[in-house]
Amino acid sequence: MMKLRRVATATAAALIGLGVTAPAAVAGGNYDYATSRTSLSNGYLYTQLSTGSDSSHMNVKDWYNKSGGGTISARFGYSYHSGTHYGSWFSQSSGTTKAAQWSNVYINDCQNVVGFLDVSGQGTFYNAPVTGC
Repeated sequence: MMKLRRVATATAAALIGLGVTAPAAVAGGNYDYATSRTSLSNGYLYTQLSTGSDSSHMNVKDWYNKSGGGTISARFGYSYHSGTHYGSWFSQSSGTTKAAQWSNVYINDCQNVVGFLDVSGQGTFYNAPVTGC
């Protein structure tokens, strides 16, 4: 993740030096660098990108901090370009955190990755987009 942070910092510094405001893609996410967070009615859904085995691969991690409500049956997933990837189904009760990670995913550009939580009987809850740029 340090490599990504250096690139984003250098890009932002160059744009500021030119008197230009950095675009949203430089920030990488709405919560922290390369991390997005969305508030749901019973907790927070996070999606994070981190450096994989080389510059063309990244790790995608989704997690949900469930703070209220009843037990759910759900699965995590993410969309990148036109592909959608799903994790395994799990049960989650209030006061717990569940996570899924996909390692060394081929992500070699600055296109958005959108993580989501697919809850049985309730629908799919999408996170804010995140990039590694």
